[in-house]
Amino acid sequence: MVSDFSGTHAGSAFTSYAFLSVDIDQNPLWLTLQREFRRSSLRRRRMAYKNLNDRMRQQALPEFLQLADQLVGALTIVVIPCGFGPMLEDIGNEAEEALQLWKPTVHEHLLRVTHLGGMLAAAMSRPGQDVMIITDQDEVASNATQLTQLTELFSRVLGNSLAHNLGHIRVGTTQSDDGTLALEDLAAIADVAAGALCEILSAMKLHGFGPGKGIISLLPQVASPKARLIGHWLACNRASLQRAIILIEKPEGAGTYKAGLLKLQSITGNVWMP
Repeated sequence: MVSDFSGTHAGSAFTSYAFLSVDIDQNPLWLTLQREFRRSSLRRRRMAYKNLNDRMRQQALPEFLQLADQLVGALTIVVIPCGFGPMLEDIGNEAEEALQLWKPTVHEHLLRVTHLGGMLAAAMSRPGQDVMIITDQDEVASNATQLTQLTELFSRVLGNSLAHNLGHIRVGTTQSDDGTLALEDLAAIADVAAGALCEILSAMKLHGFGPGKGIISLLPQVASPKARLIGHWLACNRASLQRAIILIEKPEGAGTYKAGLLKLQSITGNVWMP
């Protein structure tokens, strides 16, 4: 599993957490095509949403997304409105102590990544399977001490969520890449998906409308071309890479939060219906 999140910048109305779940042994085709893509199109350049103003990356983006469609796996994006507050009311003294390794501004994102990612890994793994969780966020795993503690946090969540036993559980960063940049590209899929969805939903909210049950909402023209392209890709439901977008909200006056699936549909070149 590879995780990334977006929406911590000023002006964003949502934070999105993307989790790409794949069994690498089931994806020899993607690995072969990824190496060819690197040789012919992107070389050593790193694909990231914030870097898509670069002309060469822009030109490579459609092929990169088509390549992602060859993955056998699942891309899950959890979207949470800014100002939502803590997702977990009581995390316990041990977790509170463990969080002291990170800056206070990172605590809530760290808890969301570990709990959401841990629950997804528990749901998508099989008995005896080795699980590796890769993060590309420097503020979450900037040194070996943080990485060790991050592994412990993920292990706790998995222990509370699993109905079966796993093999080895490892947590790493894209620095573990073997030189093929395969890990970098898997992380980039999560990165561009999280970034585009954040921009799309923030643009909608800025114009006074957003996702609602039974309501058709159009994508505002202010959304950037890169967000539109990736948004159309996210709306595809015919690829072997399955997509799911989950919106978590806390209704006004409610003591708990609710979660629902958010559906994007590509109707015309510039129209969206969540």
